[in-house]
Amino acid sequence: MPDASSKRVLITGARTGLGFAIARRFVADGARVCLFGRSDLTEAKTALGGDPESILAVTGDVREAADLDRAVQAMVRAFGGVDGVVTSAGTTRIAPITTLTPEQFREVNDINVTGTWLTVRAAVPAMPETGGWAVLLGSVYGEGGAPDRSAYCASKGAVHNLARALAMELGPRGIRVNVVAPTGVLTPLLQSVIDRGLYDREGVEARAALGRLATPEEVAAACAFLASPEAAMTTGTILPVDGGWIANGYIRSRKR
Repeated sequence: MPDASSKRVLITGARTGLGFAIARRFVADGARVCLFGRSDLTEAKTALGGDPESILAVTGDVREAADLDRAVQAMVRAFGGVDGVVTSAGTTRIAPITTLTPEQFREVNDINVTGTWLTVRAAVPAMPETGGWAVLLGSVYGEGGAPDRSAYCASKGAVHNLARALAMELGPRGIRVNVVAPTGVLTPLLQSVIDRGLYDREGVEARAALGRLATPEEVAAACAFLASPEAAMTTGTILPVDGGWIANGYIRSRKR
Protein backbone atom coordinates (compact mmCIF):
# COMPACT_ATOMS: atom_id res chain seq x y z
CA MET A 1 0.00 0.00 0.00
CA PRO A 2 1.37 3.47 -0.86
CA ASP A 3 2.57 5.26 2.28
CA ALA A 4 0.84 8.61 2.77
CA SER A 5 1.53 8.94 6.49
CA SER A 6 3.65 12.05 6.06
CA LYS A 7 1.62 13.61 3.26
CA ARG A 8 -0.04 17.04 3.52
CA VAL A 9 -2.59 17.06 0.73
CA LEU A 10 -4.91 19.72 -0.69
CA ILE A 11 -7.94 18.15 -2.39
CA THR A 12 -10.33 20.33 -4.35
CA GLY A 13 -13.92 19.36 -5.06
CA ALA A 14 -13.78 17.25 -1.91
CA ARG A 15 -17.31 17.62 -0.52
CA THR A 16 -18.97 14.71 -2.34
CA GLY A 17 -18.54 12.05 -4.99
CA LEU A 18 -15.12 11.40 -6.45
CA GLY A 19 -13.35 14.15 -4.51
CA PHE A 20 -14.70 12.82 -1.23
CA ALA A 21 -13.61 9.27 -2.11
CA ILE A 22 -10.11 10.55 -2.86
CA ALA A 23 -10.02 12.38 0.48
CA ARG A 24 -11.24 9.26 2.26
CA ARG A 25 -8.41 7.22 0.72
CA PHE A 26 -5.73 9.69 1.74
CA VAL A 27 -7.11 9.98 5.27
CA ALA A 28 -7.24 6.19 5.57
CA ASP A 29 -3.60 6.07 4.48
CA GLY A 30 -2.65 8.48 7.26
CA ALA A 31 -2.35 11.76 5.34
CA ARG A 32 -3.26 15.17 6.67
CA VAL A 33 -5.69 16.75 4.25
CA CYS A 34 -7.33 20.05 3.45
CA LEU A 35 -10.76 19.67 1.90
CA PHE A 36 -11.64 22.48 -0.48
CA GLY A 37 -15.02 23.13 -2.07
CA ARG A 38 -17.64 25.73 -2.86
CA SER A 39 -20.21 24.42 -0.36
CA ASP A 40 -20.02 23.84 3.38
CA LEU A 41 -17.67 20.94 4.12
CA THR A 42 -18.64 20.24 7.73
CA GLU A 43 -20.50 17.01 6.95
CA ALA A 44 -17.71 15.78 4.68
CA LYS A 45 -15.09 16.42 7.35
CA THR A 46 -17.16 14.57 9.97
CA ALA A 47 -17.85 11.66 7.63
CA LEU A 48 -14.13 11.13 7.02
CA GLY A 49 -13.55 10.30 10.69
CA GLY A 50 -9.98 10.11 11.91
CA ASP A 51 -8.17 12.80 13.83
CA PRO A 52 -10.07 16.08 13.35
CA GLU A 53 -6.81 18.03 13.75
CA SER A 54 -5.49 16.26 10.66
CA ILE A 55 -8.39 17.44 8.48
CA LEU A 56 -8.95 21.04 7.46
CA ALA A 57 -12.00 22.30 5.57
CA VAL A 58 -11.85 25.50 3.54
CA THR A 59 -14.77 26.83 1.54
CA GLY A 60 -13.88 28.58 -1.69
CA ASP A 61 -13.96 28.65 -5.46
CA VAL A 62 -11.12 27.19 -7.55
CA ARG A 63 -11.58 30.09 -9.98
CA GLU A 64 -10.50 32.53 -7.25
CA ALA A 65 -6.77 32.69 -6.54
CA ALA A 66 -7.40 34.35 -3.17
CA ASP A 67 -9.56 31.43 -2.01
CA LEU A 68 -6.89 28.89 -2.89
CA ASP A 69 -4.24 31.03 -1.23
CA ARG A 70 -6.36 30.95 1.96
CA ALA A 71 -6.43 27.16 1.83
CA VAL A 72 -2.67 26.90 1.36
CA GLN A 73 -2.05 29.41 4.16
CA ALA A 74 -4.29 27.37 6.44
CA MET A 75 -2.24 24.26 5.63
CA VAL A 76 1.01 26.08 6.32
CA ARG A 77 -0.29 27.19 9.72
CA ALA A 78 -1.71 23.79 10.65
CA PHE A 79 0.67 21.36 8.93
CA GLY A 80 3.77 23.38 8.08
CA GLY A 81 3.33 23.18 4.32
CA VAL A 82 1.90 21.27 1.37
CA ASP A 83 3.29 18.06 -0.11
CA GLY A 84 0.78 17.58 -2.89
CA VAL A 85 -2.53 18.46 -4.47
CA VAL A 86 -5.33 16.52 -6.13
CA THR A 87 -7.41 18.71 -8.42
CA SER A 88 -10.77 16.96 -8.31
CA ALA A 89 -12.98 20.04 -8.72
CA GLY A 90 -14.69 19.98 -12.08
CA THR A 91 -17.89 20.46 -14.02
CA THR A 92 -19.45 19.73 -17.41
CA ARG A 93 -22.15 20.91 -19.78
CA ILE A 94 -23.82 18.45 -22.11
CA ALA A 95 -25.27 20.30 -25.09
CA PRO A 96 -24.73 20.66 -28.85
CA ILE A 97 -22.42 23.47 -29.91
CA THR A 98 -25.42 25.27 -31.43
CA THR A 99 -27.16 25.58 -28.05
CA LEU A 100 -24.18 25.70 -25.69
CA THR A 101 -23.69 29.34 -24.77
CA PRO A 102 -20.31 31.10 -24.71
CA GLU A 103 -20.86 31.71 -20.99
CA GLN A 104 -21.34 27.98 -20.37
CA PHE A 105 -18.25 27.09 -22.41
CA ARG A 106 -16.19 29.59 -20.44
CA GLU A 107 -17.56 28.33 -17.11
CA VAL A 108 -16.53 24.73 -17.82
CA ASN A 109 -13.05 25.78 -18.89
CA ASP A 110 -12.67 28.28 -16.04
CA ILE A 111 -13.38 25.59 -13.46
CA ASN A 112 -11.67 22.64 -15.10
CA VAL A 113 -8.61 24.34 -16.59
CA THR A 114 -8.05 27.68 -14.87
CA GLY A 115 -9.10 26.19 -11.53
CA THR A 116 -6.60 23.38 -11.93
CA TRP A 117 -3.82 25.80 -12.88
CA LEU A 118 -4.63 28.11 -9.97
CA THR A 119 -4.61 25.21 -7.51
CA VAL A 120 -1.14 24.08 -8.50
CA ARG A 121 0.07 27.68 -8.65
CA ALA A 122 -1.09 28.33 -5.08
CA ALA A 123 0.46 25.14 -3.68
CA VAL A 124 3.91 25.16 -5.29
CA PRO A 125 5.46 27.90 -3.08
CA ALA A 126 4.42 25.93 0.03
CA MET A 127 5.95 22.66 -1.15
CA PRO A 128 9.25 21.54 0.39
CA GLU A 129 12.55 22.12 -1.39
CA THR A 130 12.91 18.35 -1.63
CA GLY A 131 9.94 18.21 -4.01
CA GLY A 132 6.22 17.68 -4.15
CA TRP A 133 3.56 16.38 -6.49
CA ALA A 134 0.27 17.17 -8.18
CA VAL A 135 -2.34 14.75 -9.45
CA LEU A 136 -4.71 16.39 -11.91
CA LEU A 137 -8.09 14.81 -12.64
CA GLY A 138 -8.45 14.38 -16.36
CA SER A 139 -10.73 12.12 -18.36
CA VAL A 140 -10.81 9.66 -21.22
CA TYR A 141 -12.36 12.63 -23.03
CA GLY A 142 -9.06 14.45 -22.64
CA GLU A 143 -7.70 11.91 -25.13
CA GLY A 144 -10.68 11.78 -27.50
CA GLY A 145 -13.91 13.49 -28.43
CA ALA A 146 -17.58 12.91 -27.71
CA PRO A 147 -20.76 14.49 -29.09
CA ASP A 148 -22.40 17.33 -27.16
CA ARG A 149 -19.38 17.65 -24.89
CA SER A 150 -17.24 20.20 -26.70
CA ALA A 151 -16.62 22.28 -23.56
CA TYR A 152 -15.75 19.28 -21.40
CA CYS A 153 -13.52 17.61 -23.99
CA ALA A 154 -11.70 20.86 -24.65
CA SER A 155 -11.15 21.41 -20.94
CA LYS A 156 -9.85 17.92 -20.19
CA GLY A 157 -7.57 17.93 -23.21
CA ALA A 158 -6.15 21.17 -21.86
CA VAL A 159 -5.69 19.62 -18.40
CA HIS A 160 -3.73 16.73 -19.90
CA ASN A 161 -1.35 19.01 -21.76
CA LEU A 162 -1.15 21.38 -18.78
CA ALA A 163 0.18 18.45 -16.75
CA ARG A 164 2.85 17.78 -19.35
CA ALA A 165 3.88 21.44 -19.41
CA LEU A 166 3.98 21.73 -15.61
CA ALA A 167 5.94 18.47 -15.34
CA MET A 168 8.63 20.02 -17.53
CA GLU A 169 8.59 23.32 -15.68
CA LEU A 170 8.51 21.97 -12.14
CA GLY A 171 10.62 18.85 -12.61
CA PRO A 172 13.89 20.66 -11.81
CA ARG A 173 12.36 21.47 -8.41
CA GLY A 174 11.57 17.80 -7.84
CA ILE A 175 7.83 18.35 -8.25
CA ARG A 176 6.03 15.63 -10.18
CA VAL A 177 2.81 16.33 -12.11
CA ASN A 178 0.59 13.56 -13.47
CA VAL A 179 -2.98 12.98 -14.60
CA VAL A 180 -5.50 10.32 -13.66
CA ALA A 181 -7.88 9.91 -16.60
CA PRO A 182 -10.95 7.87 -15.66
CA THR A 183 -13.82 6.65 -17.72
CA GLY A 184 -17.27 7.25 -16.26
CA VAL A 185 -17.12 6.94 -12.47
CA LEU A 186 -20.13 5.57 -10.63
CA THR A 187 -21.03 8.54 -8.44
CA PRO A 188 -24.49 9.92 -7.61
CA LEU A 189 -23.81 12.75 -10.06
CA LEU A 190 -23.13 10.39 -12.97
CA GLN A 191 -26.16 8.29 -12.04
CA SER A 192 -28.35 11.38 -12.31
CA VAL A 193 -26.93 12.04 -15.79
CA ILE A 194 -27.62 8.42 -16.75
CA ASP A 195 -31.16 8.67 -15.40
CA ARG A 196 -31.78 11.75 -17.57
CA GLY A 197 -30.68 9.86 -20.67
CA LEU A 198 -27.60 12.01 -21.20
CA TYR A 199 -25.00 9.25 -20.78
CA ASP A 200 -24.87 5.99 -22.70
CA ARG A 201 -23.71 3.69 -19.93
CA GLU A 202 -24.25 0.56 -22.01
CA GLY A 203 -22.22 1.98 -24.89
CA VAL A 204 -19.37 3.09 -22.64
CA GLU A 205 -19.25 -0.29 -20.93
CA ALA A 206 -19.31 -2.06 -24.31
CA ARG A 207 -16.20 -0.17 -25.41
CA ALA A 208 -14.27 -0.97 -22.21
CA ALA A 209 -12.31 -4.22 -22.30
CA LEU A 210 -13.34 -4.87 -18.70
CA GLY A 211 -16.97 -4.13 -19.55
CA ARG A 212 -17.84 -1.71 -16.75
CA LEU A 213 -17.48 1.80 -15.37
CA ALA A 214 -14.95 2.76 -12.69
CA THR A 215 -15.64 3.08 -8.98
CA PRO A 216 -14.57 6.15 -6.99
CA GLU A 217 -12.30 3.94 -4.92
CA GLU A 218 -10.42 2.75 -8.02
CA VAL A 219 -9.74 6.32 -9.09
CA ALA A 220 -8.68 7.21 -5.55
CA ALA A 221 -6.24 4.29 -5.55
CA ALA A 222 -4.61 5.60 -8.72
CA CYS A 223 -4.25 9.03 -7.12
CA ALA A 224 -2.68 7.48 -4.03
CA PHE A 225 -0.18 5.58 -6.19
CA LEU A 226 0.89 8.69 -8.12
CA ALA A 227 1.33 10.54 -4.81
CA SER A 228 3.51 7.80 -3.36
CA PRO A 229 7.26 7.17 -3.42
CA GLU A 230 6.47 4.18 -5.64
CA ALA A 231 5.83 6.69 -8.44
CA ALA A 232 9.01 8.70 -7.75
CA MET A 233 10.14 8.45 -11.38
CA THR A 234 6.71 9.12 -12.88
CA THR A 235 5.88 12.60 -14.15
CA GLY A 236 4.14 14.08 -17.16
CA THR A 237 2.10 10.89 -17.45
CA ILE A 238 -1.58 10.34 -18.26
CA LEU A 239 -2.73 7.29 -16.28
CA PRO A 240 -6.02 5.91 -17.64
CA VAL A 241 -8.39 4.29 -15.15
CA ASP A 242 -10.77 3.21 -17.85
CA GLY A 243 -10.87 -0.56 -18.12
CA GLY A 244 -9.22 -0.37 -21.54
CA TRP A 245 -11.62 2.23 -22.99
CA ILE A 246 -8.92 4.38 -24.62
CA ALA A 247 -6.96 1.39 -25.90
CA ASN A 248 -9.92 -0.16 -27.69
CA GLY A 249 -9.74 0.20 -31.46
CA TYR A 250 -12.47 -2.36 -32.18
CA ILE A 251 -15.96 -1.78 -30.81
CA ARG A 252 -18.05 -4.89 -30.44
CA SER A 253 -21.36 -5.74 -28.90
CA ARG A 254 -21.06 -7.33 -25.48
CA LYS A 255 -24.03 -9.56 -26.28
CA ARG A 256 -22.34 -12.84 -27.24
